[in-house]
Amino acid sequence: MDHIRKISAYLLVLLPVLFTGCEKDPDHPPLKTINEDAVITVQQLRNMYNGSPVEISGDAMLFATVTMDENLGNIYRSLIVQDETAGIYIRLTSPSWLNAGDSVRIVLDGSYLDEYNNMLQLNDIDPESHIIEQAAERYIEPKTLSIPEITTDKQAQLIRLDNVQFAFEDTGMPFADAANQMAMSRTLTDCEGNSIIVRTSGFADFADKQIPEGNGSVIALVTQYQNIMQLFIRNPEELELSGERCPPPGGDLELMSIADIRQRFSQGFTSLPPNTRLEGVIISDREHSNHPGQNAYIMDENGDGIALRFQSWHNLNLGNQVRIIVSNLPLNEFNGLLQIEQIPTGNAHATGHGDIPEPRVTSLRNLRDNFSEFESTLIKIEDVAVPSRSSFAGNLELNDGTASVNMYTYEWASFSGDQVQGGLYNITAIASYFYNPQLLIRSLDDMEYIGEGDPGGELDPVTSIDEDFQSYGNFDDIDRNGWQTIAQEGNRVWICREFGGNHYAQATAFNSQDANNIMWLVTPPVDLDAINNPVFEFQSAHEYLHSDAIELLISTDYEGGNPASATWEELDARLVTPDDPHHDWIDSGKIELAGYSGIIHIAWRYEGSHPQGRNGSVRVDNVRLYDNFK
Repeated sequence: MDHIRKISAYLLVLLPVLFTGCEKDPDHPPLKTINEDAVITVQQLRNMYNGSPVEISGDAMLFATVTMDENLGNIYRSLIVQDETAGIYIRLTSPSWLNAGDSVRIVLDGSYLDEYNNMLQLNDIDPESHIIEQAAERYIEPKTLSIPEITTDKQAQLIRLDNVQFAFEDTGMPFADAANQMAMSRTLTDCEGNSIIVRTSGFADFADKQIPEGNGSVIALVTQYQNIMQLFIRNPEELELSGERCPPPGGDLELMSIADIRQRFSQGFTSLPPNTRLEGVIISDREHSNHPGQNAYIMDENGDGIALRFQSWHNLNLGNQVRIIVSNLPLNEFNGLLQIEQIPTGNAHATGHGDIPEPRVTSLRNLRDNFSEFESTLIKIEDVAVPSRSSFAGNLELNDGTASVNMYTYEWASFSGDQVQGGLYNITAIASYFYNPQLLIRSLDDMEYIGEGDPGGELDPVTSIDEDFQSYGNFDDIDRNGWQTIAQEGNRVWICREFGGNHYAQATAFNSQDANNIMWLVTPPVDLDAINNPVFEFQSAHEYLHSDAIELLISTDYEGGNPASATWEELDARLVTPDDPHHDWIDSGKIELAGYSGIIHIAWRYEGSHPQGRNGSVRVDNVRLYDNFK
């Protein structure tokens, strides 16, 4: 319709000429001429940019060819054009009718140059008034490059890559999330291990098409986001990827078993030798995100496992068979968990779909006593008592009748906000470590409900404590997993309070109607005989605290009920005082418990009286008891 409207308007202008032509000698309409001095190249346009927005005025113009249009939805209100010197990304004020291959003249008056995350753009181009189509089907041949040659100076250029393939972990996946109209990044690699991102809009017509598995050629446009070079695909038909995949790099490197790696660390080595590789199956589940995005867990063919820590977020999926080049990479323990660190994502190559190892059945006691046998592997604990809770987020203490171990769920895990149904379960999990053994489930499929039980009943003595109170709601009593809150005098007890998203235990006599308040917060029973070098620590804070309101005590003969009936000894710890700033968290320091043995309880005793003006608040958080075995 636009072309028809323009042609019709031209005929109306021509009619007076036709009617007057018989009265005098024929004459030609004046020709519209172009000021050749105003024509610039795309490279000259790019050179105008000096790091700040550049407004363009006057009669400057350029001739170029459209190399990417909006028709398949991978860009919106945009064009990419190119001449023999360079290319540039154009932001339009409205959608255009233009197609790839159209030769155009672009009037630059009123437009401006600027960067968006390091991608240079020509902005405010009205396709109706700024772009004049010259011809169609004047296609530009893509420039053949290698992945390392794709640099900032190639922005907005049409290129071709040969002998490339998508990373195996991306094959079979959609180009983007069409259902939620979200863009996604996929990784394209060559046979030398170089890689580049292919970015696709969730609005693209081909967003839901599957990534092909083969090797071959790709035609695309070069873009940039911050310091990351990217490619935009015009049409999936320009992907010719039906050839045999090239083998992943590193096949000529020495294969190390995970047992070899652990042995090397035990001998004092803090890095892996040169020219080495590791192979195995990923047992962590990136989809449900119950681990940091830079982490993964891998098991090799011998059934051993180890944690991996990448330099940035990786794309390794549950069940991927992978090869990782580990030459010279550091080995380190993070809070007791051995991991290979600082792994470049380009060092990891998925080679196929592996068989996920069957979990080994064990007990929580055996896991604690022989953790090195299970570290970073899949295990299964049967008949586990799981307490009811409002969500999975944080630590959830489990007990199978032999011992207690925390199951930890990261707040960003897909199931972190789901309610926990109490009862007995068979649980498959990754055996991880954070000062003490802990379990990481990969998804709720790892929890097999087997029936009702009594997870809220008396628990066996624990060998670790890691309590941040995040599982409690505001004003909840602290009474789960063996914790006790007891009012010795008055009716007040310790409760959970929340401020700024942080949950903590709090005792206060403020506005109490009791003449006096004595309240105890008591830990679960701890079996010190099962711990080599027990250490206890926590944080405390206050608001309008009076002196002598809080004590930290330990008992070896407390069996429940009224704490005053047991023998308590004061522990030497840094407790918050009235001189400390309000709300500041004070570290207790490491409290060594090696001088004690048997079953013990630790308690905070608060005493206050609102009628006497001793009504300040005491807060406790991040309580930990662990084996400081190093």
